[in-house]
Amino acid sequence: MGENHFPRPVIVLSACLNSEPVRYNGEIIKNAFVEKLKNFVDVITVCPETEIGLSVPRDPIKLYLEKNTYRIYQTKTGIDLTEKMDRFSSEFLNHLKGVDGFLLKGKSPSCGFSGTKIYRDKNANDILKRGMGLFAQIVKEKFPDKPIEDELRLKNPEIRHHFLTAIFALADMRNLDKNGKAITKLIDFHTKYKYLLMLYSQKKLHQLGRIIAGYKKGRFEQTLSEYEKIFYSVFERKPGIKKHYNVLQHIYGYFSNKIQPSEKRHFLSLMEKLKNEQIPLSAVVEIAKNFALRFENFYLMSQKYFSPYPEQLEFSTSE
Repeated sequence: MGENHFPRPVIVLSACLNSEPVRYNGEIIKNAFVEKLKNFVDVITVCPETEIGLSVPRDPIKLYLEKNTYRIYQTKTGIDLTEKMDRFSSEFLNHLKGVDGFLLKGKSPSCGFSGTKIYRDKNANDILKRGMGLFAQIVKEKFPDKPIEDELRLKNPEIRHHFLTAIFALADMRNLDKNGKAITKLIDFHTKYKYLLMLYSQKKLHQLGRIIAGYKKGRFEQTLSEYEKIFYSVFERKPGIKKHYNVLQHIYGYFSNKIQPSEKRHFLSLMEKLKNEQIPLSAVVEIAKNFALRFENFYLMSQKYFSPYPEQLEFSTSE
């Protein structure tokens, strides 16, 4: 709320989602959300399939499982591309620095983070299951603390909210020391992230608080390093409604004695409906925001829980 300044996250983006003509059939993909997102992030594009020498257009590759090992195979040409893909993926990912997340092409045998067809054998006659593409699997192994999604899953507003929250929070953390190496900067950072951290993990919120409390003069770099390590692990899992309910209860305490009895009854009624998943989260959050503004509670107004990323990226049913 108020005037928010957001850092620009750095994300690795599948080149086809950047409207580059690298798809196996030469198709150009136009994704409205990705186009909007690019106004607020810096992207590093990659197409693992063209990077290992495949042409456009090309015969499709298939992902299959052999003796608990995932392999990719071009059925029409009879070429196994597993080692090439493994080698490229490792080399590319090992050279990445300062990345805040990954947005990959759904269902792709290389990039798919979900929905990729995994066959029983290289002939690809029978689907074993659906899962992750080979490149995406290696991304997950090498960057376990970074948000990874595909454009298909981001159609879900809750998943989208979690992904955006994570990439902007990690970018904010990454840019912290650029604003001056002082413990006061870290304290201010921790303060504005209090309820967002509480949402994701009360345990880690307390751990981070203890790190700041244990700061000793002249040891900012060590304190920041310890803080970063835990902070980067906070956003691994999307929080459920019960965790939002808990955070909103804490926030409610700041204005519960200032609002009218009828307002109190209405808000608590909405909270119960939220707890039972009868109304959307946004309905309650917006009312809590309004109370923070109404009573000019600058502490609440500064909380990243209310504004974790630019409001222009909020979910739109037209996308």
